[in-house]
Amino acid sequence: MSFNTAISGIHAANKRLEVAGNNIANVGTLGFKSSRAQFSALYASAQLGAGQHAVGDGVRLASVQQNFNQGETVISSGNALDMRIQGNGFFVVSDQGSLAYTRAGAFLKDAANFVVDSDGGRLQGYAANDKGEIASGIRTDLQIDTSNVGARATTTVAETINLDASLPSLARLPTFDPDDPATYTRVATRTIQDVGITPVPAADHELKQYFVKTEANQWSMYVLVDGRNPVDPDSVAPLQVSLELKPDGSLSYSGNDQHLSKVSDTEFALQGWVPAAQVNGAWAANGSLNGGAVSLPLNDAGASLLDPGDTVMHRPVPDFNPADLNTYSRMFGNQIFDSQGNTHELKQYFVKDGTNSWRMHALIDDRNPQNSASTTPLTANIVFDSHGAVASLTGSPGLSSNGTQLKLTGWSPVMAVDPGTARERWISNGAAGSADGITIDFTRLLQHNATSSRSAAYVDGHSAGELKSLEVGRDGILRAGFTNGMTKSIGQVMLASFANPHGLQPRSDTRWTATADSGVAEYDVPGVGTLGSIVSGALEGSNVVLADELIALIQAQTAYQANSKAISTEVTLMQTLIQST
Repeated sequence: MSFNTAISGIHAANKRLEVAGNNIANVGTLGFKSSRAQFSALYASAQLGAGQHAVGDGVRLASVQQNFNQGETVISSGNALDMRIQGNGFFVVSDQGSLAYTRAGAFLKDAANFVVDSDGGRLQGYAANDKGEIASGIRTDLQIDTSNVGARATTTVAETINLDASLPSLARLPTFDPDDPATYTRVATRTIQDVGITPVPAADHELKQYFVKTEANQWSMYVLVDGRNPVDPDSVAPLQVSLELKPDGSLSYSGNDQHLSKVSDTEFALQGWVPAAQVNGAWAANGSLNGGAVSLPLNDAGASLLDPGDTVMHRPVPDFNPADLNTYSRMFGNQIFDSQGNTHELKQYFVKDGTNSWRMHALIDDRNPQNSASTTPLTANIVFDSHGAVASLTGSPGLSSNGTQLKLTGWSPVMAVDPGTARERWISNGAAGSADGITIDFTRLLQHNATSSRSAAYVDGHSAGELKSLEVGRDGILRAGFTNGMTKSIGQVMLASFANPHGLQPRSDTRWTATADSGVAEYDVPGVGTLGSIVSGALEGSNVVLADELIALIQAQTAYQANSKAISTEVTLMQTLIQST
């Protein structure tokens, strides 16, 4: 009957009003997903009946379907445990072992440090071990580890360093000293005479020619007479010229050409000699004439004084002194830690001592790492190849080498007592260095023609630290920050996905449970497969579009009124029929 048809229409309109009203009521509910009422027509005719004459029997509610689109409203909270899923997936919460799924990411820390929602459901995820490694695949209640981080001694120092190839070597020829045979290659000595003046007879003088081999086929020649400057008896500084033996056997020179001149490729001449004598301990010209130019032969007893077979003079570097910038080329410092978390400074002083050759001096707190009473550093030698890479690395006792790494062993951490006073002394601070020593990694040590610089320095070890901050990454990893500057992974949020999310059963508290229609939950970490990522400090609002719901109310109201009118019309017809009988 038409009564039943209209009544079913009123029921349908009422259901539509209920669904729209529920959507409107939850327009401000976090993670809420709007629903839509779906209806189907009713027909009472048999399957084999005359379909062309069938009249419908009304309408029924077919289903209430949820809309799982992303919530358009984004609420920024600044709370690290507030999370929003950007994309697909559900948070997983456990309520005494019973799992439920939600898009509402307003979480907090309870008294036992578990991450829970407002109803006490514990957020599920993967735990981390003491090293911050995530145990993927093992679901657990996420708990924030608020314990302090203990101190750890430094075991590794690694850095990217470039040493400027254009820097001059600090190795220098030793300063010439006629009294020190180590400062010259050979010396030729002979006696010369001045021209006496009556009544002063001619006097003998000792002429010495000193030769220093500075490079292959290169020498410096120094000339002294009686141990004095030949043209200035008040001075002990010698006359000096530089000599170079050419491949064709010829000799070129540069230097004091006013008093030392070339006669031939085997002889020089001394001009302007002033004969002198020592009187009462002072040297002065003796008044005699020099008799003209003095011959300076470049051979002695038939043997050349410029012997190509002579060894090039060794060039020592200046004695290292950390307070003297002239004794090293570059210094880099690193903060390191002992077993109690005390900080110390490891300084590496690089000294260029030749082409592609460097020395590295190591001090900790400006002391010898193995002997606090000494400031003598531990030293290593570094040689680079033609491409600027480390070709060889040679250590020393306490600083052994292994390929491109050095191992500093035997470090005893110390501290200063009465620093800056005459009573200053260094004693053990009660801590220890790493039992395995400190590895100094020079894998990324280079020598190129660029300013000496360092980047990407890495030093492990740390002082003790207390929990200071918490953040959640897009990958769902919970990272704890500590007062010592360290960060540590303490867990990872897991997300769930379903083959048919529309088959989930909605329940109170903006949660869903799995059903046979939804399929079993598949768990993984954010950002894997079709799962979305996590946005920390924000919340997903409701996806209800208020304008659409108001239109649905109007449509439902119109349908309700129209079906009511159909019933009143049917009543009028029935009354007319009864009155006519």
